[in-house]
Amino acid sequence: MSWSLETACEADIDELMTWFPSAHSVDIWGGPRFRFPFDRETFFADCRWQDFSSFCLRNPENDFTAFGQLGSRYGRSHLARLVTNPRMRGQGVGRKLLEKMIEAARKEQDHAEIALFVYKDNAPAYRCYLALRFEVQEYPEDAPMPEKCFYLTRSVA
Repeated sequence: MSWSLETACEADIDELMTWFPSAHSVDIWGGPRFRFPFDRETFFADCRWQDFSSFCLRNPENDFTAFGQLGSRYGRSHLARLVTNPRMRGQGVGRKLLEKMIEAARKEQDHAEIALFVYKDNAPAYRCYLALRFEVQEYPEDAPMPEKCFYLTRSVA
């Protein structure tokens, strides 16, 4: 068995919620509008489950290793709420998640580019994105937090 990106189901959310023990951890992942403390109902609402395609990355042992969402924004495929299981950080899981999410964008959407936002002080994520050929772009005019985030894009090819 190999790494697989699967459509997330509601049961996956129960485990995902355990990955965010603090307001800071959920803010880095979900942004400043994400409520903390949260319950299952507010978590579903704040991660905008209905507005994005949600995915789980599973390793060859079928462990839930990462989560991400795919949507469309500013005329590009848009990656949102990317996170690696805290027990598996620093092992290349984030890179694997991005590779699989880019594949999913290629299949699901008809955009030439893919984009994401990242907090400027989230150095591990920022380095991962740059290693996968994402480049910092001009910040979208109507996007919140230009002082705190970078906007990055890359070709889906």
